[in-house]
Amino acid sequence: MGRPTRQASMALSRKILRTARQVFLEEGFVRTTTERIAERAAISKRTLYTRYRGKSALFETVILAEIHDRLNDLEQDIPDLGDVTQDLAALAENLLSWMLSDIHIAMERAVMAEASRFPALAQKLYEFGFIRTTKLVVRVLERADERGEIAVSDTDFAAEQFVSVVILSPFRRAALGISDAGFTPETAERMNRSVHLFVHGCRSSAKI
Repeated sequence: MGRPTRQASMALSRKILRTARQVFLEEGFVRTTTERIAERAAISKRTLYTRYRGKSALFETVILAEIHDRLNDLEQDIPDLGDVTQDLAALAENLLSWMLSDIHIAMERAVMAEASRFPALAQKLYEFGFIRTTKLVVRVLERADERGEIAVSDTDFAAEQFVSVVILSPFRRAALGISDAGFTPETAERMNRSVHLFVHGCRSSAKI
């Protein structure tokens, strides 16, 4: 048999990542083995190692691929309703509906549990997740500033505060088990209050 086509190779890689994600979520990083992942994916260990150096590399790839895929979708469809409050609320709801899902909360807990094993992963998550998420908010704020709805001189800084308070706060609470996972009515109510408070601050006569 010849070498697999590019499409077949990509399909196999996606299958491996889906399988690995499920096994990591079910068994945790420590109990998961490459043998188990290969068995569940119905491939040989050799095939697995030709794509990933080992379990640690596979774990990182699973986490980063999940973030990339979802943020890539969101970057193609940033809300533009003509009103900054509505745009920010719609964007926040899209982000929180994803981040507060059972699967994503489980992934966050897996990362938190293995933080000491992956010191570089935190930096990658910051660069790959937090910064990209912030840029989504920046685009909304820049449009609103151009329309004269808000007065913000540093949209990057303002967007960081928005993500930290409106997005990461409920995400961390759910990951720690303080609040329920899922985009609940309570989450929606707190989100809307936070968005309105943020926009009110950005409408100050003095630019922030």
